[in-house]
Amino acid sequence: MQVISGSLLIAGTTVGAGMLGIPLLTSKAGLLPAFCITIVAWVIMLWTGLLFLEATLWMPLGTNLLSMSKRFFGKGGRIFSGFMFLFLYYCLLVAYFAAGAPLLGSALHALFDIQLHGASLFALFGTIFALIIALGAKWIDRSNLILITGMVLSYFLLIGMGAPHINEKRMEFADWPLAVFALPILFSAFGYHNIIPSLCNYFKKEKRPLKLSIIIGTTIPLIIYLAWQWLVIGIIPKESVVSALEQGRPVTFALQGFTGNPWIFRIGQLFAFFAIVTSLLGISFSMVDFFADGLKMEREGSKRFLLSLMTFFPPFLFVCLNPRIFDRALGIAGGFGEGILNGLIPIGLVWIGRYHKGLRPSETDGGSGKMPLLFIAAIIVFVMVLELINLL
Repeated sequence: MQVISGSLLIAGTTVGAGMLGIPLLTSKAGLLPAFCITIVAWVIMLWTGLLFLEATLWMPLGTNLLSMSKRFFGKGGRIFSGFMFLFLYYCLLVAYFAAGAPLLGSALHALFDIQLHGASLFALFGTIFALIIALGAKWIDRSNLILITGMVLSYFLLIGMGAPHINEKRMEFADWPLAVFALPILFSAFGYHNIIPSLCNYFKKEKRPLKLSIIIGTTIPLIIYLAWQWLVIGIIPKESVVSALEQGRPVTFALQGFTGNPWIFRIGQLFAFFAIVTSLLGISFSMVDFFADGLKMEREGSKRFLLSLMTFFPPFLFVCLNPRIFDRALGIAGGFGEGILNGLIPIGLVWIGRYHKGLRPSETDGGSGKMPLLFIAAIIVFVMVLELINLL
């Protein structure tokens, strides 16, 4: 039962708005390259997750990233890790504002004939979810349960209704070199590392269920992402996906007009909205706790409202400056944020723990010896360079 619970927590943390951006890049490479590069990203992020688990198990219960960074990297490392936490999750919140607010605007127009655009729409979107976060854990839990249920139902409806419209000829195309440019977004789509310290507390540092939870919990999103790319690449012409990418929109916007079934587009919009806001709630919840810990503030009452404002106001400003920033924000988050925070930092923690402090690897060991650690680090640096090239 522990493994099931832990696996679902990992999977729920992983699956989110990142999957909306995956086909924007993988479709340009074709189905087989898309599948292969997705599996590569899964292996890397699974490996770094196991490394982060190893480092977490060296620490007392209740330890978080800041405490680990201070022990292994010193005060400077603690500050750097805190900065990367904020960098990564602010980038993701910007992406969620950019993609989620237009979906909310479409729903308001369809249901109530209300038209909102620009800053007013972003402000409404941010206010709704900032209030849920500010009202506390009960509101977050209930809202999250409803939204996750909606996401699961709309996902299976989308797959079921879309499958008959797949054109197998679209799956024959392959451009292997282009596949590697999807790695930054794939890294952001396989991010779950922030929940590992909480699982260690929940499981009282029992190593076997923790390791199995990470393996099973990341395999579930892998299957979901592969099926999602199969659907999108099989239905939507590559040119239409590229058009959505250029407009900075989720791939669900490109579903309209290629099946002759208007319900597929509507369900696609629902799925996109649920995927975005479930991720948004989880990230913003963790950021409120991060600010509260760092600033030594209470998490209740008016101070919680202030913490929520600190979480939501910066991404609101960024998205007002550039409303079409969805794919760019996801790429930056994956290429730099995930690459450093959930890639290089776990490797660094384990390297210093094993080879400078003499701590023994546990059976959760994500890779024995120095060469595997250097190999993973080299791949992550390569992905960061790819994202830098993309930005330039």
